[in-house]
Amino acid sequence: MSVLIIACQTEMDKKLAIIQPYMPQVQDSMKVNRIPDSMAVHFQQFAAQFPQYKASEKLLYVSTLIAERSGRYFECGKWCEMYVAHYPKGQYVFPAMVAAAHNYEKIGQFDKAIKFYDLAALKDSNSTLGKQCAQTSAMLKKGLITPEQQLEYILQNQKDTAQ
Repeated sequence: MSVLIIACQTEMDKKLAIIQPYMPQVQDSMKVNRIPDSMAVHFQQFAAQFPQYKASEKLLYVSTLIAERSGRYFECGKWCEMYVAHYPKGQYVFPAMVAAAHNYEKIGQFDKAIKFYDLAALKDSNSTLGKQCAQTSAMLKKGLITPEQQLEYILQNQKDTAQ
């Protein structure tokens, strides 16, 4: 007599098995740089498919850090936008707004950059970074898109306020 044992694995279990070896680095922000670039997509996809899972918020945010680190600015912006939409009260919502804005600006999607600079400026209007977001948004709205144009604008405003 033979016994056949069949193990049923859910889709979540299968995807969790892929990311599980990296969970200690995900939880320890000092070790995120040790996670291979290829894992960003796995983290993002898991978080998108299983937003109710307790670590999904952190996985999604870490995926944005890895994407930005590896120069994948479009993915970083898109995933930061996803983070803001899914976790509007999340622990990393302000840095995700700033990163979305910055990465969209880098790839020339200025309308989206302005949107996220404005959101970040509203979210933390009293911080230095919040004020910088408001200023960057204002410059982009004026069509000042290169670093040189923006620096010239800042220097001109400093001259005007000093007089």
